[in-house]
Amino acid sequence: MFANKADFKQTFLDYYNPLCNYANNILHDAMAAEDVVQDVFIYLWDNRETIKVQNGIKAYIFKSTHNKALEYLRSQKVRLAAKQKADFEAIESADHDEISDVYLRMERLNNSLRHLPPKCREVFVLHKFKGLTYAEIADSKNIALKTVENHLLKAMKILRSLLKD
Repeated sequence: MFANKADFKQTFLDYYNPLCNYANNILHDAMAAEDVVQDVFIYLWDNRETIKVQNGIKAYIFKSTHNKALEYLRSQKVRLAAKQKADFEAIESADHDEISDVYLRMERLNNSLRHLPPKCREVFVLHKFKGLTYAEIADSKNIALKTVENHLLKAMKILRSLLKD
């Protein structure tokens, strides 16, 4: 293929820039195009004794560059797909963990609510979960406003002690 090192160097000088432009037209990435062309020339040098060129060196190195550029695009596509899959699995896993964590906290709160005295629990649920005001609870249960406050304070104290860890 190359009679000597000088022939190879001349081929490199003659075709390097045109090959980089050609590869860049395929890849739309100048640095990747240069890498592809360098890989082609490295391959040519390493395999110079076994490569048989039939239609001239120009056609051979342009075809080699074309194939190497397509190979690069395929590898980038595979890498991107693998990264997207890993990102999706991380998000899916995080969402599952987060949902699981919320579920466990809710379960723990429900178990703790069972330890409250019945009237205390009822006032707590009406205020914290149903959104009723102290006055609305007092009116609906026919109890004093101060009693509502006392039930809520007692509920909070018990729940804090049960959930403190």
